[in-house]
Amino acid sequence: ERGRASLASRAPYVRSTGLTPIDYRRRDVLAEAAFRRAEAATLSPRVAAAQAWYRNRSGAALHAAADQPQKEINLARLATKWNLPIESEALWSRLSHIAACRREALDALYKLYRANNDLKKLYDVLQRLHDASPNEIGITANLARLGLNIDQNTKQSQELARQAYERAPDDVSCAVTYAFSLYAQGRTTEGLEILQKLPPEALHESHAAVYAAVLLLDVNQTDGAKEYIQVAKRGPIYAEEKRVLEDELAKIAGVSPSPTPLPSPSPTPTPSATSTSASTTPIPEVSASATP
Repeated sequence: ERGRASLASRAPYVRSTGLTPIDYRRRDVLAEAAFRRAEAATLSPRVAAAQAWYRNRSGAALHAAADQPQKEINLARLATKWNLPIESEALWSRLSHIAACRREALDALYKLYRANNDLKKLYDVLQRLHDASPNEIGITANLARLGLNIDQNTKQSQELARQAYERAPDDVSCAVTYAFSLYAQGRTTEGLEILQKLPPEALHESHAAVYAAVLLLDVNQTDGAKEYIQVAKRGPIYAEEKRVLEDELAKIAGVSPSPTPLPSPSPTPTPSATSTSASTTPIPEVSASATP
């Protein structure tokens, strides 16, 4: 009966495409074999051919993967591995609504949107991760800091920054985020007191250096900010961090700061295909729960 039900569920596909479930299965087997051959390839033309072939057959594969989350997960992982952002976003977005694979899907979307510099979608994914796992301070701090940087849910971001710091005052990400939150509230001196409690080397990482420089510049400690500015300029830093530092430098120079629209997405570098676990690891950020 289950077999008949499965065949019946695929009847619309048979009528619309002329292919039977057996045809889809045969194409799936051929697809997997082709990808195994492509993985063994070392020449870029073969890789490009594998990518083009994936795009040509992805529609049929998705029909074959209907109601089979594991098959869709495998397709999404392949799309990510072969740097196909449109296909991987579509697959991971759908999988993010399935409880069993939600975390892997959201982590994959997080990496994709961070690589694309799509800050609005990045914020939405962080919010969903926080809703699903509110006790992960790495995610909480990242959500709060991004919200403060892009002026999204500012009051919530300030409260989340405070909560994360109270739970983990020695964590660099939490401390930097709370200091930045205090700066945004006009309490920069208090924010600097938070940063002064951290080991000096912690603030010489490029992302953390941005916030140290911003707070020092805000209280006209330009000499003290110089070393952090240099660290930040050597990078890497994110687009929103570059903007907040440039705005503070512009204020010091007496120039009107830049507006705060979300940056346009940039070309996608190849994101990692492996999911990362929650942690409060040192900067730079490699997952939704990493720092900062």
